[in-house]
Amino acid sequence: MNNTKYFLIYVILTFIFFSLISCQKLIDGGHCKNMPQQIDGGTGEIINNVLFKPTLSYSKEEQIITSDSLNIFGFVVSFDNGETYNPVDFSQYSILGKYAAWDGCMAFFDRNVTKDAKKKKYIYTIRTISCGNCMLGGGSSNWVLIPKIEDGFAVEFVVEHTWWKR
Repeated sequence: MNNTKYFLIYVILTFIFFSLISCQKLIDGGHCKNMPQQIDGGTGEIINNVLFKPTLSYSKEEQIITSDSLNIFGFVVSFDNGETYNPVDFSQYSILGKYAAWDGCMAFFDRNVTKDAKKKKYIYTIRTISCGNCMLGGGSSNWVLIPKIEDGFAVEFVVEHTWWKR
């Protein structure tokens, strides 16, 4: 019985080791070759070149932060590459976040926020682009800063998963 336990541990560790090696081969020269780096900002209404602090704020819930009282993560922002951080001015900005998971060896997130004035809503689309046949996976809360959400507007979150094709 004791030998069986050690054998199973050996098999599991061997499997993990070879999975990591095969993932690295996929990243370096296989399926993940020429895959873009993760996009830090986004398009549409998203304000780019913003750093959030704390950067490790994690939530699987959809987040719409429009005031200091809703800022449960204590976000502050920097517009100068992290030299200075200031409280978010919620009279000018809102923060959106939506967790999206990814499969494979690596991934990046393509984020876009559009404003539909006719339907009175913002649509936050997150496209997860994964690569490789690994069992690593992960996720991101996809925090973005946008201009203040107008009164009476709703927010719709859309998550799409795709695989990188060279």
